[in-house]
Amino acid sequence: MSNPNEVPQQPGSQPPPSGDVPPAGYQPPQGAPQPPNYQAPGYQAPGYQAPGYQAPPPGYGMPTAGANNAPPAGLGYAAPARNTFGLDFNNIAQRFRDTTGVPQQLTLSYWLWVGAAALGVVASLINIFALRGYFGELLVGPGIVGFVFSLIFAALYIFIAIRLKEGARWARLVLSILAGLAVISLLLQLVTLNLGFIGSAVAVAAGVLMWLPESQKHFA
Repeated sequence: MSNPNEVPQQPGSQPPPSGDVPPAGYQPPQGAPQPPNYQAPGYQAPGYQAPGYQAPPPGYGMPTAGANNAPPAGLGYAAPARNTFGLDFNNIAQRFRDTTGVPQQLTLSYWLWVGAAALGVVASLINIFALRGYFGELLVGPGIVGFVFSLIFAALYIFIAIRLKEGARWARLVLSILAGLAVISLLLQLVTLNLGFIGSAVAVAAGVLMWLPESQKHFA
């Protein structure tokens, strides 16, 4: 039996929506509570992925590695990575003498740095006897202290030079600064006729050689 209050439905028309479903295009007033299971137009559920979208690979957006940090190819031994300090005494003797795979100009620069370190020690030793001859025993003590420091600095010089021939860019930067200081020392020593100018001149020559085109390929 039909309800007398029911509005007759035209053929082909859609039934009216139920009370829990808003009509098409309906927007609730601002601040009004939303009905259960209401979904705003254009809303996408969490985890939704548009068709054709591909997730970025792991590590996407992270800073990429900078310059190559592997030691130069062709060295005669396993050297530490370029960007490390590389203080390893296990094969330090081979690292000191082996120049296999090192460009000729850089090899010459390396041995000049070693020579400059040795000359610094010799000059400090001569300085002890010179001070003794001029001032007696008064300044021998400070001369010995200077000699000890020259040994420490010589060891540091040689180690940095080893890292230089192993392609460490930081070593070339440090030695470039030392070469710049050697230029100043050389000028002062020439004016004062100080025998230390020989070591300074050797350090300057070593600094120039390690920046020549052939040497620079070793740090690429």
